[in-house]
Amino acid sequence: MPEHHEIIIIGAGLSGLYAAWQLAQRQHDVIVLESRDRAGGRILSLAHDNCGRFDMGPAWIWPQLQPRLQHLLTSLDIDIFSQFTAGDSLYERDPTHIERYRGQSAHSLSFRIAGGSQRLIAALQTCLPTGCIQLNTRVLSIRQQGLSIQARRDDQACEYTADRVILSLPPRLIQQHIAFDPALPVDVATAWKAIPTWMAGHCKLIFVYDKPFWREQGLSGEVFSHVGPMSEIYDASPVTEETFGLTAFVGLTAQQRQLVSQTQLIDSCMAQLDRLFGSSSQVVLDVKIKDWSLDQDTATALDLTGPPTHPHYPDAIPRCFWDNKLILAGTETASEHGGYLEGALESAEQAIAAIPVNKP
Repeated sequence: MPEHHEIIIIGAGLSGLYAAWQLAQRQHDVIVLESRDRAGGRILSLAHDNCGRFDMGPAWIWPQLQPRLQHLLTSLDIDIFSQFTAGDSLYERDPTHIERYRGQSAHSLSFRIAGGSQRLIAALQTCLPTGCIQLNTRVLSIRQQGLSIQARRDDQACEYTADRVILSLPPRLIQQHIAFDPALPVDVATAWKAIPTWMAGHCKLIFVYDKPFWREQGLSGEVFSHVGPMSEIYDASPVTEETFGLTAFVGLTAQQRQLVSQTQLIDSCMAQLDRLFGSSSQVVLDVKIKDWSLDQDTATALDLTGPPTHPHYPDAIPRCFWDNKLILAGTETASEHGGYLEGALESAEQAIAAIPVNKP
């Protein structure tokens, strides 16, 4: 017999977990199916020798512009701290021409989550009932009749049924990995294909140090480069400052990165740091790298061709299907804050709004 639940959410990223928490608080029977072996989706914070965590996915928040996220952090008693921006920034026009600038940083109003963004995911997990999140469960198809879900969990076939399903995944991933019976309308498929997956084109590196040599040079750590391979660099030091770090975004497209090995890419990045900061930058404790374009649960082939910049998202896309029993969520679907953590929460609220408050 298939396992039945009132509401099944597919995807244990921020939008899926937040929706599950809100629905569970309203006494709905809800579970979350996640293909990865962890919750969080594109929120990923990695530790270095238990000395602070470094965000490989989203890192910054803007409380003054993101009221949902700020309210959630306050509710979960999670602290935030200001992004370090004191000092001069650097601008690399060419390999022999590095300019130094004073003035207010564009990140002067940004904050980060103490302990890393994944702390938010961990807190939401503790708010959910035991067994609510089922990891290593990849959904293969959804049939309208009986609202039946076919999946594989730990390489074993399994089946679920639900009264409603929330698809808390990027639209392109839904289209690539999940078959629908009957098929969704052609115009829906076309609209979903046009929606870029946030983070899918990004490659992010963290360079971990035992001291903040850039601060000692009167620098903020903020760099913008037309040379590369890193196009942007920022101070990524944890709030505890047990270790320090620089975070960087690679300016090469996903297709360009495929032409070099990871070792070659890191070597080129280290050479760039030497140009920018000198020999102190070479005394590195650790280098962490996350190329999201190589993550099958983040990127599709369509996401490999665009530049690694923040996408533009449409104001409105189709969200509800099959008499409101199949509902779309995820930050790409948010009406106002697409591609941000705030957008993940916004999209979850939009999905919840399509579900009756009281149990049927």
